[in-house]
Amino acid sequence: LGDHVMARLILNSMLGSTCTGNIALHEEIPPITPTVVTYNTLADACKVAGELGAALEVLALMKSHAEKTGDKRLAPDARTYTILISTVARKRKNQSQQDFGEMDPDMAFDLLDRMMAENVNPNGVTYCALIDVCSRCRRVDLALKGLRLMLKQKAGSKVPVQHRRPLFNEVGAWTAAINALGKAGRLDSAMKLFNTMQVFGVKPNAVTCGSLTDSLLKGNRVTETLEVLKYMKGEGLVPGEVMYTSLMGNAINLAERESRNVVTTKDGLQVNVIDKLVTLDGDNDSDVDDTQSKSIVLYTELMRCLIQDYGTKQSEKNIDEDVLLKVFLVYQQMTKLQVQPDLACYNSLLKACAYAGDVERAQQVLKRIQEDGLQPNDTSWREALKAANKACRFDVAESIWDTAVAYRKKGVHDSSPWVPRLSDVETLISTYEKEVKTTSSHQERNELHAKVIRLFEGIQKQSVERGFHHISVESIEKNMNLMLTILRAAVSFAVSPRKGYDSGGIEDDDDRNHARDLACDIAGLEVLQGRLPYSVDRKTKKSLELAREWLYTF
Repeated sequence: LGDHVMARLILNSMLGSTCTGNIALHEEIPPITPTVVTYNTLADACKVAGELGAALEVLALMKSHAEKTGDKRLAPDARTYTILISTVARKRKNQSQQDFGEMDPDMAFDLLDRMMAENVNPNGVTYCALIDVCSRCRRVDLALKGLRLMLKQKAGSKVPVQHRRPLFNEVGAWTAAINALGKAGRLDSAMKLFNTMQVFGVKPNAVTCGSLTDSLLKGNRVTETLEVLKYMKGEGLVPGEVMYTSLMGNAINLAERESRNVVTTKDGLQVNVIDKLVTLDGDNDSDVDDTQSKSIVLYTELMRCLIQDYGTKQSEKNIDEDVLLKVFLVYQQMTKLQVQPDLACYNSLLKACAYAGDVERAQQVLKRIQEDGLQPNDTSWREALKAANKACRFDVAESIWDTAVAYRKKGVHDSSPWVPRLSDVETLISTYEKEVKTTSSHQERNELHAKVIRLFEGIQKQSVERGFHHISVESIEKNMNLMLTILRAAVSFAVSPRKGYDSGGIEDDDDRNHARDLACDIAGLEVLQGRLPYSVDRKTKKSLELAREWLYTF
């Protein structure tokens, strides 16, 4: 709340002081010895209120208390000075003017000097506060001076630059410097700092990237913005809420700016006339394809950044649907502004559907791709297949597979069907296995096991109709996990109860014997002769043991 007066009153009550002026003490608070945390909390209340003078009084009180008691633990620490530095040039809560420190970062540097003179080492948070003060005072030169002081402190170590450990939250200081440069319009210097900080062993985080992209887009620097977004994608950084909103807003502005381009005819040639109200200063996007809308590229990269490999723990928190919502909000904004999505954009939508397992929406996206005159590529089909896998929809997975391998775009002679890979076979078989675990019907399980068997036999026969001729039989037989999955399906089918399963005209016993023979063949493969990994489940191990018994019996 920033009520530093009431906070000071509570401290006085703890100390049992009567020097409170006309304000009554809290009788309910017994005398308690304050700690450094108590004083820092009071100083923080002064910071929230923007009361630098009151914060400095807290500093003096801490020193006085430490001297009287002889307790060095009450002496100001790094957090104390960081709070005081952060209070400099901060707007007062009561809107009145500061007595001192208003738009003057000298006080912040003076506090840093006092801190170091008392052998209290500044950390990254301290330098971040110092640089923020300089930024509020519009003194970018002093902000860079603060960054240099931090590097000078690190230079005192004899360890080589590339092996020095960063200070605590050092990335915050670099981010503050980049933000100060961006606000001052020094975008080239901001990009230089972004690349330089990694040399000093400090990796930009999502906040760093968000601050930089916001400044770059306001300066119409789309190329550099895409570089930062690609860095985020490579490092697995996901835009936060503030960055997401900023990118969306700037992408809208860019799309609206592009829509103001007017095509006219001059001397028989079509030329683009750009609205004079739109400033293109600082536009260095020479490497961006002129035939492609910059807003499309930006929207697509935003989608790609939103879609990251979250890992098992984060997936458990059900964030996939949140990501899907954000990605489709980007897409809706594009269509609202009449920005025509490209195939990369649609593929990002399909990847979001794959994360969330939204197979219906994935099918809609595939349909929209074709309606827009685009040709789905391998990535398009693959992500749609993954969506069906996560949704446990083997029927949709089969439909997508068959449509993809037979796809030919109407009127386009050089269009080619999908070329499946071994990983796609794993995805399809995994979809069957997921369905097996969810059904309690013996007949349905048998049907699914039979589908796995027929899929493997199709690869062995190199079936062109289903695109299996693109899959190497040797590569699949060297894949231990895949062969164990197929073996388990064959064994389960062979020992299943006889429920009159119709497998396409083959007698029931013949079908089971065929599955048994296949299990024996797989058990004899070289890849399964060694010791199985500990990750293999008990059911699979039992299936392999049974198949080996059958093999040795023959």
